[in-house]
Amino acid sequence: MKFHIISIESKRPLWVKTAFEDYQKRFDQTVDVKWFGIKSDRYVKSLNKKKLINREGNMLLKSVKKDSIIISLNKEGVSWSTLKLKGKFNEWVASSNSVSFLIGGPEGLSKKCLDASNEIWSLSPLTFPHLIVPIIIIEQLYRVWS
Repeated sequence: MKFHIISIESKRPLWVKTAFEDYQKRFDQTVDVKWFGIKSDRYVKSLNKKKLINREGNMLLKSVKKDSIIISLNKEGVSWSTLKLKGKFNEWVASSNSVSFLIGGPEGLSKKCLDASNEIWSLSPLTFPHLIVPIIIIEQLYRVWS
């Protein structure tokens, strides 16, 4: 089973890479979790907020593998307990060979990303730094897998 975490990001500090890689090593060969970062165009002055969100959304969707289940991370999404996530994990394994998690930039995800999603997941009502979200996702995947 392949899990792709695709995020809009700037720089990935060493401590974040180290934490993510620590969880990657814990899975056996049946589960492959990768994190793909896409550089934001946040500093292009000609882009207003809506254009930026749409542009980032297009980049995220272009990175999704064909026939992948798409899970968007959004504060307006549905919260899942660990037991609920375990059930989702089992469904994904039974119905697909690829799941893509989309993480937008500071301005969020485009409507196009949300509309293309099979599920919209809210990790918490709290706001997390974007670089921590992939670590939370891989930790939760590890928890329900093990």
